[in-house]
Amino acid sequence: MNRKFWLGVLISSAFLYTAFRNVDVGLIFLSIKTTSLTFVVMVVMLTVIFYLIRALRWFHLLEPIKRIGLSSLFSSTVIGFAANCVLPARLGEFIRANYIGRMEKISKSSSLATIVTERLFDVFTILLILLFVILSTDFPSEWESTGRALRTGGFLLLIVFLVSILLLIGLKGKTQTFLNIAETLLFFLSTKIRQKLVDILKDFSDGLVLVKGPAQLLAVIFYSLSLWCLTVFQIYVLGLSMGMSLPFLAPFLILVLLCFSVTIPSAPGYIGTFHLACQYGLIFYGFSREKALSMAILLHAAGFIPTVILGLIVLLLQHVSFRSLTNGGISLRKENDLDT
Repeated sequence: MNRKFWLGVLISSAFLYTAFRNVDVGLIFLSIKTTSLTFVVMVVMLTVIFYLIRALRWFHLLEPIKRIGLSSLFSSTVIGFAANCVLPARLGEFIRANYIGRMEKISKSSSLATIVTERLFDVFTILLILLFVILSTDFPSEWESTGRALRTGGFLLLIVFLVSILLLIGLKGKTQTFLNIAETLLFFLSTKIRQKLVDILKDFSDGLVLVKGPAQLLAVIFYSLSLWCLTVFQIYVLGLSMGMSLPFLAPFLILVLLCFSVTIPSAPGYIGTFHLACQYGLIFYGFSREKALSMAILLHAAGFIPTVILGLIVLLLQHVSFRSLTNGGISLRKENDLDT
């Protein structure tokens, strides 16, 4: 964990250096200072709605395991994303699974499996948006390399997505066969450890019931589309608050770049990688480096600050120790050996 933390700090530092290189910091402060506060408040409110929609979607994914109230799902979601803001290695996903498991007395591995399923829906939605952007954007010659990178990245993500779907379908449909194969491949471990890992894999497969029926599947798809369309709207509104008239495709391209950026190892909160991705997305549409970086800073703050505050409020109201959640999340990660 320490190695990942310092590697992330190093990478974030390099990205921040690139973002601030040859930039007039005074213009950044001026741009932020003149931003319309009304629109910024709206962007922050959209961040809260973002987590509410995630909780609604998670309700349908967890329903085959247990019907859980929206307040518990919202609290767990906020705590998990707040943890991602301050802890390395996407530990917040494991903390979220651990928290809902403790609150609702369900298998933590099963709840983690629903989070993996949730991420697959996110990837599918982002791939659709990426396809839309690539097919609708004419990249000028100086940005052709970026266009190729997006096409290549989209293609690789599509392959990873399809392979993941096939593996998860196989695990769910032929659970015992997969468990037998896993037990065979782990022959070099002791019987006790091997059985422990197989049991965890079985619990994980129990959480892979996507939805109970077609209506629930449509609901999950609807919420997935709503999530990312909301983020697109959030980017557009923030642009308006800064006097930036963004072209129609600009928020979609920025969203795709941001999704790529958060997959890069970084310091907690995606510092640096997030900022540079947003900055270059805006530069592509002709905005200055200062204006683009100003918006990147505000967009990051509009997500980071309210998320951390909401997470702290939930922890205080629930009288839950953040240390206990962190230790539980680390243990769950070690047990499952998964990187979501």
